[in-house]
Amino acid sequence: MTKFDAEAKERELVAQATSWDTSAPVDAEAGDIPIVDVSDYFQSGSPEALTAAADLLRFASENVGFYYLTGHQIPEELVARTYAETMRFHQHDEGEKRSILLNGPQGGLAGSGYLPFGNRMLPRRETGNANEAFIIKGDESISLDDNQWLSETQLPGFRSSVEAYLNAVHELALRLLPIYAVALELRPDFFAEAFTHPFWRLRLTHYPPAQYQTAQQRSGGSEQSFGIAPHVDTTFFTLLSQNAPGLSIYSTAKDAWINAPVVPNSFVVNSGELLKQWSNDRFLSTRHFANNRSSTQSRCSIPLFFNANADYPMECLPSCTDITNPPKYPTISYLESQAGVQGE
Repeated sequence: MTKFDAEAKERELVAQATSWDTSAPVDAEAGDIPIVDVSDYFQSGSPEALTAAADLLRFASENVGFYYLTGHQIPEELVARTYAETMRFHQHDEGEKRSILLNGPQGGLAGSGYLPFGNRMLPRRETGNANEAFIIKGDESISLDDNQWLSETQLPGFRSSVEAYLNAVHELALRLLPIYAVALELRPDFFAEAFTHPFWRLRLTHYPPAQYQTAQQRSGGSEQSFGIAPHVDTTFFTLLSQNAPGLSIYSTAKDAWINAPVVPNSFVVNSGELLKQWSNDRFLSTRHFANNRSSTQSRCSIPLFFNANADYPMECLPSCTDITNPPKYPTISYLESQAGVQGE
């Protein structure tokens, strides 16, 4: 087995993404994107409820790569407040936002802070992404204090609100791990040691309406083709909240791009490249992109990108290999496989 080359893998993913024909997405039909309801398991904790949720998750992850998560117990008012805070940040003074520019000249933690409209990273592409974002991250060695924030004087209450949401979705991500383990035919606590201090990234993303994007292009800004360019995530999984339509995913079953509707009080969850490799390609890492389809209204999305401990060696899962299906990937950690190309 050859040594994993993170830069070569990144080049491969970029080349694949630029070759995809995304010109004619169709609206998803009922059942195209499965629903995984975890309410019974979260309420009872019973083995039967865990097995039922795992069966749904297994089908979604092996056949689609995306699903809607319902019954998650995150309060709707907390999600609504976080959207309000997202818009409050992005409507704030541009100069003050740029004082915490992601990877800016002011220094600060790499990969955290404000990512302006028309950026060409996350994912890295030739043309600009028609969004702006506020990004924080953490793991055992990175605290919330290490991240770049506007001061309490500049934006009162913003940090505490974001932290409340982060704590809730971080706990939700951990509660999903036994379901993933059972879905992969492992014992429920299999992933516990790998997620004692997960590496995560939270992104508060704003997609301005199309009229704003057109104005930016006319004023000399770089061409923007997508809100978020077509890509696959590099995560274990991603937990996405969206307040308006705009996500499009590739359906293998239909051999077509499909537009994912907004399902009230749900998260959109997808596995990424790290889980795909850890599961020896058993769980899909599905291509997707995002736009704002409204010409007059903003769209926001809030993904939590969730990974195992950054230094945890991800050896091919024992349920995903046998003598006829040897491991396709070397044992590797996030730090070895993704940190460099993700700007950590």
